[in-house]
Amino acid sequence: MKKLFLSIIFAFSAFVLNAQEIKTTTWNGVERRYLEYVPAIYDAAKPSPLLFCLHGLGQDCQEVFDQSHFYEIAEEKGWILVYPEALDYSIDVPLVGSYDFGNAWAAGVSITVTFTIYGMPISYDFTLNGTVDDSGFLNALIDEMESNYNIDADNVFFVGVSLGGFMCHRMAIEHGERINGIASVSGLVGIDMKDLTPAGNVNVLEVFGTADENINYENGTVERMGMGPFVVGLPAEQTTEWWRSFNNCDETPVFEQYPDTQNDGLTFEMYSYLNGDNDSRVSFLKVINGEHAWYSGGNYDVDYETEIYRFFTNTIDVTDVKENAFDAMNVYPNPANDFIYIGLDEPSEIHVFDLLGNEVLHIFAKGKVDVSSLKNGIYFLKADGKTAKLVVKK
Repeated sequence: MKKLFLSIIFAFSAFVLNAQEIKTTTWNGVERRYLEYVPAIYDAAKPSPLLFCLHGLGQDCQEVFDQSHFYEIAEEKGWILVYPEALDYSIDVPLVGSYDFGNAWAAGVSITVTFTIYGMPISYDFTLNGTVDDSGFLNALIDEMESNYNIDADNVFFVGVSLGGFMCHRMAIEHGERINGIASVSGLVGIDMKDLTPAGNVNVLEVFGTADENINYENGTVERMGMGPFVVGLPAEQTTEWWRSFNNCDETPVFEQYPDTQNDGLTFEMYSYLNGDNDSRVSFLKVINGEHAWYSGGNYDVDYETEIYRFFTNTIDVTDVKENAFDAMNVYPNPANDFIYIGLDEPSEIHVFDLLGNEVLHIFAKGKVDVSSLKNGIYFLKADGKTAKLVVKK
């Protein structure tokens, strides 16, 4: 059995390697790299959603592909994935020396370095890859994907981590008419972008940790080259408010507290601002004690890939969710192993859904329910007009 399991894992890994391809395209006379992932279930007769994944400062397209597992969702749902790569950026600061940032998106981030010589303050201004039109490059890459594949133009999404998150905000601001939603993880609205007016209403998910050691949660600052702090963007909560105000969403958010099921030292809270213009939404996933990291897999209360997918597709109806509202239907034990007990007055149809909205169990019962077939994870139960959130642990 163990050999069979390993064979399946190796086969899937080999398939993932074959499904991804590093490609190049020329933009503004410069050759640019990107990783393309087309799932096996892609059907040219059916429009496919398109997801761009933007790496952080100093990373490349392969690294962010390996870091996230969006290819698992792509294989299940038929999404096409694109992982573009930024260009290298380095500067020479007088009296300080040369500094190489590595691959850096032109995301609207400027820094002013000030130092003193013989009592005279001297300032040096620079913008990360300020001479590069990455916004135009990514917009052209949307065109290229639409030329090569049957893309659902109403479902084009961007997700980015760190500086890639900043770049997602820039794309939404400058090309929002083409983008349905963005998810920015540890990224902000860049300091050079905050006075611009977005091109259209975009669904925005901001994800940020309160203990981020690279970008300060409270004031949007960083420290580099032994200097700083430098303000690089609107703070996390202000970034959320910036988009909420533009989209004209409800001022009062719907609040969701995620169950604390893992010993990860983290607490996850979702604040969702609904009913914006053109049905737009803005959500803030606040990670209490969260660092500058990508939280993924079963070791955390929340899986970023799943939550981002849920946000983009709006597959979970949060309009009636209040704090602790998931206790509306009594389910115990929770977390559960093999069996649960449901407090229903009469036998009812019970539907169990995973976080992607797939129905994984459908039975008729009143009390004891066998959930031993379910994998470790978080599920939603619906029965007799009531809802509960269930955690299954093996």
